[in-house]
Amino acid sequence: MHEPQWPPLPMEPRIQWVKEISDYRDVGITKGFWQRVVELVFGEDKTRIVKPYGVFCDGKERLFVVDVGASVVHVMDMKNGSYSLIGKEDKAVFQTPIAITEDEGENVYITDSSAGIIYRYSLVRKELSTFVPFKLGRPTGIAYNRRNRLIYVADTAAHQVVVFSLDGMERMRIGARGDAPGQFNYPTDLFVDARGNLLVTDALNFRIQRFSPDGQLLDMFGRAGDSSGSFAKPKGVAVDSEGHVYVCDALFDAVQIFDGTGRVLLDFGSNGGEEGQFWMPSGIYIDGKDYIYVADTYNQRVQVFRYLKVDDVVAGGGGK
Repeated sequence: MHEPQWPPLPMEPRIQWVKEISDYRDVGITKGFWQRVVELVFGEDKTRIVKPYGVFCDGKERLFVVDVGASVVHVMDMKNGSYSLIGKEDKAVFQTPIAITEDEGENVYITDSSAGIIYRYSLVRKELSTFVPFKLGRPTGIAYNRRNRLIYVADTAAHQVVVFSLDGMERMRIGARGDAPGQFNYPTDLFVDARGNLLVTDALNFRIQRFSPDGQLLDMFGRAGDSSGSFAKPKGVAVDSEGHVYVCDALFDAVQIFDGTGRVLLDFGSNGGEEGQFWMPSGIYIDGKDYIYVADTYNQRVQVFRYLKVDDVVAGGGGK
């Protein structure tokens, strides 16, 4: 039986379904000592994904899932076979965690939209602290740019992207409310591509805008509608190694793929709970190996896909 692929057989695949993740067992982590401790302290049900939104996978094969429903971040270390939670074991407890990113110094940054707070968590010291000395209106998307070592945060309520240095100091703000180029109407999700450019889901303008690292508008694409290439409820945005832009649409229950100019190439997913189907996909992240992690929010799971380059298909196609 073939795993789901897009486009469907007999055409050559470009997107292939890999697996679904509902808890740490689905990534091959066994119930070791620390997993038993976590379950003893918090209850076994707390280790299952309840309502995922933000998702991130780093170069050390650690998968971070921001769980709005459980108010925690699940940390699944697939390389070392360990699992932990951020949020329950600390003094500060999240209200509405949304998104996560990571710098080179073993720190992750988590937005809490209801609290208006950006948190920093040290993976080494296991310590959670506030990153910025003031509150934002409603921080949602967050992304770190390795080229200039800046952190970009979507302040949805302020219709801006706020940019910080790693010491928590504000460096600049991008945009203002409106529908003109470079303006926003409730921006949400963010992604920094390989060139250091920032992609922003401009949700209620039904478009994606791309900015240079210093905040200059480069291009934009999208429109409101229910046809291919249009958006009804755009959420997560990500870019693969060849520059294709992926956008989750929570009302279409699909992910649309665009080329660098904004021309739609392919979409995958449909409504449902089977492999490759979605019920309100939200956050999305693409790692360095072109594995695509999609937060399938109301199916209480993260689904993993892989973008197959032409060489991958010729060599036998297939992901894991």
